[in-house]
Amino acid sequence: MLLLCCGGGIFAIYSGAKKTKDAIDNLPTPAVTYSNPVDDSPTGGTSATPEPGKTDGETFNMPSGDTLIVNDDDGTVEITVGNFRTKDKACQEFMPGPKNGMYLIADVTAEVTKGTGSINPFFFKWVGTDGAEESGVGGAFSGCGKLMGSGNNLPTGSKRSGQLIFDVKDKNGTLEYEHHLRTAGSWKP
Repeated sequence: MLLLCCGGGIFAIYSGAKKTKDAIDNLPTPAVTYSNPVDDSPTGGTSATPEPGKTDGETFNMPSGDTLIVNDDDGTVEITVGNFRTKDKACQEFMPGPKNGMYLIADVTAEVTKGTGSINPFFFKWVGTDGAEESGVGGAFSGCGKLMGSGNNLPTGSKRSGQLIFDVKDKNGTLEYEHHLRTAGSWKP
């Protein structure tokens, strides 16, 4: 009896999936139109923030103090890396020292300036010139400073600041920020 019920259930699922696939395959597909507008210049005044999905221009290998503006359909987040410093030993006596050579500490401020935005210290990673990548997880337990706060769907005016700490070999590399799993910008120490 159990075998009959299970077999019937599996057949029902298979039949439903097949009908769904057939229905999807027969849906009308809108035609795609490609056009080249005559006038590429924006109408109206210039916007203080870039279009959704874009950043504010040259966003890679920025010096400390520069602000990355990330704008998407939800809102705009401005991220500033104030400065970098290093520590080659434990920051507190009961905490372990760096395993890779030094702690690289970055002072970061992020602010939602329009709409809503999400901020998380683990959206950042260190990429050395040799290609080695470091997340901030190891450095988060170093005791070197106050870890930057996080939040999701934060409203306009929300601000988070603190330090990002990475256990790195040396200062040769970049601090990258990822927005929707894509690198949106980077800073060099």
